[in-house]
Amino acid sequence: MSERLHKLLAQHGLGSRREIEKWMLEGRVRLNNQPAQPGDRYNAGDRVSIDGKDVTSRIQVFAAPKVILYHKPQGQPITPTAEDESGEVAEKSVMESLPSLRGSRWLVVNTMQAGDSGLMLLTSDGRLADALRRRAETTPAAYVARVLVPFPEYDVDSIPKVVQYDDETIEFENIEPAGGEGTNRWFRVESHRAHRRAAVRALFESRGLKVSRVIQVMFGEFELPRDLPRGKHRELSESEVADLYASVELTLPIPPPKPEAPARPRRRPAPDRRKKPKRR
Repeated sequence: MSERLHKLLAQHGLGSRREIEKWMLEGRVRLNNQPAQPGDRYNAGDRVSIDGKDVTSRIQVFAAPKVILYHKPQGQPITPTAEDESGEVAEKSVMESLPSLRGSRWLVVNTMQAGDSGLMLLTSDGRLADALRRRAETTPAAYVARVLVPFPEYDVDSIPKVVQYDDETIEFENIEPAGGEGTNRWFRVESHRAHRRAAVRALFESRGLKVSRVIQVMFGEFELPRDLPRGKHRELSESEVADLYASVELTLPIPPPKPEAPARPRRRPAPDRRKKPKRR
């Protein structure tokens, strides 16, 4: 059976569907040595390459979709970086810290910069990554911010829940104390829209408060596990992955049926070679 090429490539984690469609328009994807176009279909026996590299074997292997939670340390780059001027290898990246995948690669759902930290959600399925990213404007998120307040008894209720950021009015749902001592305090900030990390910093700075750290602790239904160390990951269970696909109205990929083994011909019974007693 044929399948849309960009969908198949995304399912195997070679990129998100949007990325692959863009690559096709740029001529970077070839199908049977011809430039592929969005909407082209893949059939068994076709050859596919991206940037001159043959990826046919990768899309012929069924890979069950995986989703992981990763605790990103502050300052860790997402992808490997080149050596610095001294020739030393830069810090190990997020992608280098994750388990290897056969026939696919990890895609970040909630994008972060090197200076960001906290909960990252990653998947091996580009379709799922796209679907979750498209819902970022309606996905709840939570962050904790370390703030220098003017005095220990600082009233959290004096912090507004609305801030003007990047020519947009952003409203947060809740702000509450989350620990700390003296004038170094932690606050948990909840939003009904993800990807508002920079706006969290702007929220406190609009009151003249200095923010030293912002950590993402929730994305959608997932909270950063308290027992998950920085730089470590945790894989979601099969049932959790299935629920995640259902939440974005996607069909969970299932392995193709195994071909039936041909029926083995019935063997004739071997002749009885035992010597029979002679009749007298």
